[in-house]
Amino acid sequence: MNLDELVNKYYSSLNENDLYIWKYISNHRKECEKFTINELANKCNVSRTTILRFAKKLSLKGYSELKLYLKLENEKDKESIDNVEIVCNVYNEVIKNIKERDCTQIFKAIDRARNIYLYGIGLLQSSIKNEIKRIFINGQKVFYDLEGDTEVNAAKEFATDEDLFIIISVSGENETILKLAENLKVKNVPIISISKMKDNSLAKISDYNLYIFTAALPQISGEIAYQSLTSYFILIEILFLKYMNYKSQKDKKE
Repeated sequence: MNLDELVNKYYSSLNENDLYIWKYISNHRKECEKFTINELANKCNVSRTTILRFAKKLSLKGYSELKLYLKLENEKDKESIDNVEIVCNVYNEVIKNIKERDCTQIFKAIDRARNIYLYGIGLLQSSIKNEIKRIFINGQKVFYDLEGDTEVNAAKEFATDEDLFIIISVSGENETILKLAENLKVKNVPIISISKMKDNSLAKISDYNLYIFTAALPQISGEIAYQSLTSYFILIEILFLKYMNYKSQKDKKE
């Protein structure tokens, strides 16, 4: 429990002085984290014994534990603010990058492709493939999602330079994916890669590259590290909207 929850739990046992102390602490959490018991008592115009009794009414062992709760909660609040800032910066970078980029060659590759294949390994990649299929069907483009070795091998065997592969890999270093990309390259099959914004092997093999920025946020829940992946979907949506603009301009010229 945090301090707010403890106050709510033991509210019925708190008197007027206790509630005044809590109001002061609640409004000055950062300062109170550094106060001695005497300093807090002076701020609240009560005795140090009253402060100690207040802490014990919340089932805490004493004033030191009350300060520890404050310190931990203040650090958690700061981490949450920092995490929000980090994620927002990542989203802004993705938006800026794809918005300003000239994607004409990518759109031409999509338009002239006889068949467009999607390939990626893992749950995240499956979600991204599904989103690409869902959103681009509005532009009357059909993407074939390759699942399993049989489908991948068949597509690889029959693919030509008139087809297009979109390969999704977070790291760009998966051995299975790199082997497929190398085989396609030998056959001059065009490849669009989607990977993290960094130097990676898949991007080097591919004809066209789309990059995303990610943010790894440590220990948001217990010991589990959380990685923000929404930037993939932001990239896909803006790419699609730019593709529709490209189609509209192309139709006007024709």
